[in-house]
Amino acid sequence: MVRLKLKGLTLALGFLILSLMISLKLGYANMVSEDELKGIFLKEFKARLGLKDEEVRLEKFRVEPRTYELKRNQPYRLDWITMPRPGSNTVILTYTGSNGNLQVLRLWGFVEVLKKVPVVVKPLQAGEVLKEEYVSLELRELSRLPHDVVFDVGSALGKEVRMSLRPGMVLRTSHLQLPVLVKRNEEVELIAQGKNFIVKAKGIALENGRLGEVIRVKNKESQKVVFAKVAGERLVEVSY
Repeated sequence: MVRLKLKGLTLALGFLILSLMISLKLGYANMVSEDELKGIFLKEFKARLGLKDEEVRLEKFRVEPRTYELKRNQPYRLDWITMPRPGSNTVILTYTGSNGNLQVLRLWGFVEVLKKVPVVVKPLQAGEVLKEEYVSLELRELSRLPHDVVFDVGSALGKEVRMSLRPGMVLRTSHLQLPVLVKRNEEVELIAQGKNFIVKAKGIALENGRLGEVIRVKNKESQKVVFAKVAGERLVEVSY
């Protein structure tokens, strides 16, 4: 009889331990994993910066504290310490724990964003006009790019290179300038216009000029020197 009772007690204890193990296993299975926290971090990062086509890599990631009880489908709140940007980022995740108190997780990640930018493919000398075949689009890490990198290739084409550029250099706005449309001692068309009239004449440019610049021009007929704005190739305007 005693042996039967002991055997029954042992079986009951075994079932209890097994039930606890299954319960714990199910509980852990319902917890958010670190990989899922990475996904939450990256999804929010992309949404905040409006990133779609760019390649985004999470180079490093850390969760503090290491132990937590955030469950799947459990409501939470995210607050970024600073504005999200390529490089180091920290976000605070808060949720309600099983004891009813607010729990805090600190998610830190180093994010690298790769974007296609124009890179010089042939040696360029100062004064050369940039053409489409002189650059190619390559993926580069945003955190390592200069602040004035060119993203829109179309806006750079047709501009002059201000300095010598080597193959492999990322194209920057400081590398470029508007081309000279009017050259010194060159004959230009001089247009004088007012509210109700337009007069055209020939003139001689007394200095180089780029689009929008104001230069001195001598009227060929009157020999009078006027200040005129460069409006196009060998074209200047005087407004009254």
